[in-house]
Amino acid sequence: MNRISSAVLKIGFLAGCADILIAFVDAWWSYDILPVRVLQFIASGLLGEKAFEQPVGPALLGLAIHFFIAFFWTVLFFVLYGQFKKVVGAPFMQGIVYGLFIWLVMNLLVLPLTHAPGSEFRWFTAIKGTIILIIAIGCPLAYFARSYYLKKETDIYKKQLR
Repeated sequence: MNRISSAVLKIGFLAGCADILIAFVDAWWSYDILPVRVLQFIASGLLGEKAFEQPVGPALLGLAIHFFIAFFWTVLFFVLYGQFKKVVGAPFMQGIVYGLFIWLVMNLLVLPLTHAPGSEFRWFTAIKGTIILIIAIGCPLAYFARSYYLKKETDIYKKQLR
């Protein structure tokens, strides 16, 4: 496995774990919802209401979908990083912008196209969801992508010196 693939897999897994763990805690803390129900909700995007009829199968499907989405956002960030860092220089700001971008795309484009049960818009929920994405996905991706590309540039520079 080459270096970029390894980095994307590790960082995507880390971001996916952070995001789902924060989602579990938030759902439990805010609504007394268990993690299996969170995973069933994710699976309901494909299965609709049938996702809530059985606990294990749909929950595992929800977990797989969640990590597929996390890896998608990770790959996209790595692909766009070169151009993105020219527009938004500071990694922390990159994390904020990317987390907000993810929330907008997922909530305004993706979720309305799925079979997941809808809910009415609430500012508090939207802000909380955006902050979760910034903390769990945006900032870690910005930090690790910067580290990856700095190391890559350093390696190229060292080869040129030889």
